[in-house]
Amino acid sequence: MKLHEPPVLDLHWEGYELAADTTHRFLWIPQGSNLRLIAVPIDAPESMGYDHAWCYPRDPDVITSAVAVWDPDTQDEPTGWHKRPTHPVRRAPRRDQDLEYNRPRCHHGSLLAEPCRTVVCHDRDRRDHPEAVRAF
Repeated sequence: MKLHEPPVLDLHWEGYELAADTTHRFLWIPQGSNLRLIAVPIDAPESMGYDHAWCYPRDPDVITSAVAVWDPDTQDEPTGWHKRPTHPVRRAPRRDQDLEYNRPRCHHGSLLAEPCRTVVCHDRDRRDHPEAVRAF
């Protein structure tokens, strides 16, 4: 992945492109009280949306740091986000090379084997009570 120093302003998305790899451009855009890191396909027309997204606190340095240490070839998702508004979960092309990092996470970014920081976490409810069937 090629990091941009400094980030490049993207007028279409009204945000900043932090990096790009062979398949996606990674930009942060303002989204309400959050900033959202989005993965925009390189070969898609500008009118198309994005494939994956992760919400972060409204601090560009937090997202920039997360992207700087992320390896999208072997790691499914960056770190530090608190909400994943897109589905399905991104899968790295060579994810089998970092199985420890790529363990299942809840919708809020916590590993399923650990407590979620969100009080009402439906993923945690399914993990703690597999017999309960919920319609979300």
